[in-house]
Amino acid sequence: MNPAAATRRVAKNLPAAVPCPAGNPTARIDRLRCQIESAPYTICLERPRLLAGFRKTRESRSDRHPLIRRAQALAYIFSRRQPRIYDDELIVGNLGSKRISGNYYPEGSSFNILEDITRLDTRTVPLKLDLREKLELLRLGITLAGESLVAKALLKPGRLHHVRELLEPVRYFVTEQAGVSHQVGNFADIVRHGLERSWRQANTCLESDRCTDGSALDADQRAFYRALIITVNGIRAMAGRLANEATRLAENFPANSRRRLELERVAAACERVPFLPARNFQEGLQACWIMHVAMNLEDFEQGLSFGRLDQALWELYQQDIASGALSREQATELLACFELKCGESIPLYSERIDKYFSGANAAFAITVGGVDAAGADVTNELSGLILEAYSWIGTREPNIHARVHAGTPPWFLDKCMETLQRTGNRPALMGDEAIISALQQAGMTLPHARDYGIIGCTELASQGRTYNSADAALFNLPLCLELALNEGRGFDGKRRGVVTPPVAGMTRFDDVVSAYRAQVRGAMAELADALAALETAYRRYRTTPVNSLLTEGCLEAGRDITWGSAVYDFTSIQAVGLADVGDSLHALRRIVFEEGRYSLGEFVNILKSDFRGQEALARELANRPDRFGNGDAAADTMTQLAADVFTDAVTARRNTRGGPWLAGFYSMTCGFAFGRHTGALPNGRRAGTRLSNGVSPCDGADRNGPTAMLRSVASLDKRAWGNCHVLNVKFDKRIVAGTAGRRVLSRLFRHYLTEQGGMQVQVSVLDAATLIEARKNPDAFPNLVVRVSGYSAYFRDLQPEIQDEIIARATHGLA
Repeated sequence: MNPAAATRRVAKNLPAAVPCPAGNPTARIDRLRCQIESAPYTICLERPRLLAGFRKTRESRSDRHPLIRRAQALAYIFSRRQPRIYDDELIVGNLGSKRISGNYYPEGSSFNILEDITRLDTRTVPLKLDLREKLELLRLGITLAGESLVAKALLKPGRLHHVRELLEPVRYFVTEQAGVSHQVGNFADIVRHGLERSWRQANTCLESDRCTDGSALDADQRAFYRALIITVNGIRAMAGRLANEATRLAENFPANSRRRLELERVAAACERVPFLPARNFQEGLQACWIMHVAMNLEDFEQGLSFGRLDQALWELYQQDIASGALSREQATELLACFELKCGESIPLYSERIDKYFSGANAAFAITVGGVDAAGADVTNELSGLILEAYSWIGTREPNIHARVHAGTPPWFLDKCMETLQRTGNRPALMGDEAIISALQQAGMTLPHARDYGIIGCTELASQGRTYNSADAALFNLPLCLELALNEGRGFDGKRRGVVTPPVAGMTRFDDVVSAYRAQVRGAMAELADALAALETAYRRYRTTPVNSLLTEGCLEAGRDITWGSAVYDFTSIQAVGLADVGDSLHALRRIVFEEGRYSLGEFVNILKSDFRGQEALARELANRPDRFGNGDAAADTMTQLAADVFTDAVTARRNTRGGPWLAGFYSMTCGFAFGRHTGALPNGRRAGTRLSNGVSPCDGADRNGPTAMLRSVASLDKRAWGNCHVLNVKFDKRIVAGTAGRRVLSRLFRHYLTEQGGMQVQVSVLDAATLIEARKNPDAFPNLVVRVSGYSAYFRDLQPEIQDEIIARATHGLA
C-alpha cells in the first residue's frame, strides 16, 4: 500500500469529532506568562562554572576513557545544579540559573559571545549581566577555551581556511560548530518505562560481559554501558534535588492549602520520574521535561524537540480523564505550564552570528496529529488540547507542528486554523503524504517513516530512531551561480570557488548550468571536509549518553550515538536562496539564449556593475510575471533545476558515521546575512540585498495570489528532500477572521497538503499596520510574535533588516 492510500485509513476507536472548545487561560497561566515575558535575558554561568569544577577532580584525568570522562562530567553538572521552582509552576526544572537565560557552552561556539562583552546591554537582543558576572564570563571563557570542539577539529594545518569561513560565513554556515543538538528522542519510552529499563539493561550487559545480541563486549562497549549508568544516576540526582526543593517549599504553606498540595504532587513526581514509569499525566509531562533539561545540558539548546507528545501521553491522559483525576481544563493548564517552560531558554549568539539566526529562538518543537505505523489516523483529543494550551500563551516557544493527511478529522484542521487566528503564527502544517514518501526515499521503512516527528523548525526524524544532524550547515546557493558566471570568483574579484570556464566560452544555456553545478559540488566538497573533522572530534570529545539513552539502536549496539549506532543516521544541509537561483536561470535562458537581447558577457558585466545605468532592466526583471510562485510552468521548471543541482550534490555524500546526507530548503535569517556577500543576480536582485527564504518566492514575485503560489511550490519534486522545506504564507487577519476565514483556510491547506502533494507551510496571520507600528515603536509591542523561517520570534528581538523582510512579505487576499 502506498503512503497516500495508507494515510486515508482512520482508526475506528476514535470519534469522528472530538470537542476541543476554545477558552481563556487560567489565572495561573496568565501570571506565569507575565513573569516570563517580563524577565530580562541573561547568560547562565552555572554550567561552565560546574564544568570548571569538574576539571579539578580525579574523574577528569586524561587517562580515563573519553566516554566515561564525558559521562562523569555531565553527571557532575546534573547532580550539583541548584534546583529552582518558581511561583505557580506545576512542571519544574530549570534550563538555566535565571528565568530566561542562555547557557554558555565552552565545547561549542559560545566563545563568540565574548565579542560583545563590552556591549551586552545595547545589542539588538540585550543580555543583562552585572560587572561581576561579566568578569566571570570572561574568566570562564578564557579558562575553558581549550574545551572548544572547533579548536580541536579545525585549528590544524590544512584546515585553517575552514576557521575563516566560520568567522565570516559567505558560502556556507557550519551550524554544527556549536554541536549537533537537533533531535527528537523516544519520549514515549521514557513515559512508559522510565530510564530504569535502560539502566538495568546496561548493568546486565556489564555483569555478563555480553552485548544484547550475545557477542562479547570490547573495551569501548564496556565504557559505553558504564557511561550510561553514570549518566542515569546523574539525572536521578538532578530530579531528586527538584523533589527536595519542592518538599522544602511546600513546608512554607499551610497544611491542605492548594499550593502545598501542588508542591507535594511535584515532589512525588520528581522522586519517581524519569527513572521509573510515569503513573499519571502530570508525571508523564514532568518526565519529558527533566529529560529535555538533561539533553540541553548535554549538547546545546537548539532544535531539541519532543515530537509526538499527543501519542506519548495519550494513554495517561485517557486514564486520568476516565478516573476523574483530571479534567480537560486541568490537562490544558498542565500543558500550558509545560509549554511556557520552553520559553525560558535562549541560544547565545554574538551580534555577528545573530544576523544568521536572528530572533533568540531555540525551536523546541511539539508534533501533533498524523498516522500510526499502519497508516491509521491517530489524531486525538490531546492533539487539540496541545494547540489550545499554546493559544493560551502565544509565546515564541515552543514550535508546534500539525501533521495533515487525507484522513485528518475536520475538527482538528479547524482547530489548527482557530489557533492560527488566535496566535497569528502557529501551528505549522506538515503534509504526511509528501514527507513519508521523502523519508522512505531516504532509507526509512514505511512504518518508521509514518512515525515521524519534527525537529526544531521543519526538520524530519523517525521519533526516537534517528540521529540526523538536522541542521549541519546552511548553504548559499545564489553565490554558486555568481561564481559560475565569473570563473569561480565573486563579482568583487575574490576567489571563492573552483575554476570554471569564462563566459566567453559558454555558448549554450547548458554551459551555464554545468558551471553552476561545478560550483555547488566544489563548495559541498569543502563543507564535507569541515563536517568530517567536526564529526571525528565529537566521537572523541563530545559524546552524548543522554541522547543515546533516548535513541533506538545505541543500547543494543553498545555504542554512543555519535559513533553511528542509531537506526537512522543522517547529515542534513539546507539551501538558502532557491527562488533567486530559479528565477535567475529562467531570466538568463530567456534574455540571453532565447531572445538574444544581450550576449552572456554583456549581461554578466551588467551584473558586476550592480545594474548601474541599467536600472530599468533591473526593474523589468524583478517585475516579470513569469517568476516562481505564479504557477508559471517554465519558471517552476527552472526552480526545480536549481533545487536538483543542490540535491544531487548533497545526496551524493555520506557522513563519517556511514549515514547519507539529506537536502533541505530553509534559511533561518541567513538570507539576509548571505545576501550581504552576494552580488547582483539575473532576476533583478541588487547586490547586498537579502536572498529568498526557504522555498518561498522572492519578495513580491508572487503576484497571482496564494493558490498560484501554492501550485508552484507543490509542483516541485520533493522526494529527495529528506529534511523538508519551509514555505511562508502571510494573510491579513481581517480577511481570514471568523468562522468563514477558518473554513477558507482549511479548504486551501487541505487541498495543498493532501491533493497537491504539499510538504509544509507556515502561516502568519497579522496586519501590516501593526508590524509597521511595532517597527517604529517596539516598546508598545513587547510580546508581538511573528513567523520567521520555520520558527517564531518576538518581533522586538529581530535584527532591523529581518523586521523589514517580515513586513515586506506579500500579504495574500482570499476570494
